[in-house]
Amino acid sequence: MVPSRLAFLQEFERELDSISLRDWFESARKREPVLDEFSDPVALRGFLQTKERDPRKPQIWPALVRSFHIHPEPARLFLLGLLEPALGHLMDKVAGDNLDSEDLWQETITCALAALSNPKLPNRRAVLAGLLLDTFHQLRHWLTGELSRAKNVDPLLEEMSAPSRTERRDTTDEEAMLAKLCRRAGVRRERFILIRLTRLQQTPLTELAPHRSATYERLKWRRAAAENRLKSWLLAHPGWLVEKK
Repeated sequence: MVPSRLAFLQEFERELDSISLRDWFESARKREPVLDEFSDPVALRGFLQTKERDPRKPQIWPALVRSFHIHPEPARLFLLGLLEPALGHLMDKVAGDNLDSEDLWQETITCALAALSNPKLPNRRAVLAGLLLDTFHQLRHWLTGELSRAKNVDPLLEEMSAPSRTERRDTTDEEAMLAKLCRRAGVRRERFILIRLTRLQQTPLTELAPHRSATYERLKWRRAAAENRLKSWLLAHPGWLVEKK
């Protein structure tokens, strides 16, 4: 599973100065003359992520992709990190109220990695433009399915979390506490419903989606991300629970 956008960027920053990436970059410099003037990955990152136009930039990306295809690790994280600003612009084009930002990030990285791994990519006339175009096309295909899925899954969560006529453990106080906590921590309503339904009301995820299906894994990831957000908020506000007692 791809880490959250913030965790991804933190990992990218840590790996920039790693020995393994430096070794990979040094090998790439020996093969690709266009990389020779950059002393290390940090210097190349600083050059590529500036907004100034430079005729060297279109020449660098074919060299990076060729080297990635020869030795994918640890270049995978490095190249995706270099692409992050461009991928952010791509996400802005398709973002909407019905899309979870972290879900969109996860899929954008997945699509970008698939496009990056295309063996035909280094031979395209404009490698970076082709990479982003391929990513966009795959993302658009996912988006069509995601919007269709949202029409079915989100109402299902609402319906299943509604009061049932069958006997169920009274969780009124716990739900009220969870609702307040989610609001304070900035957890979205659909994720609050998911936690309430599967944790407090003990409804298995398999009642929402087939086991190990794409929808099942996405719901599982959403729940884990929401719970991690709650834990982080509670660690930052240790007195909150005491105040509520």
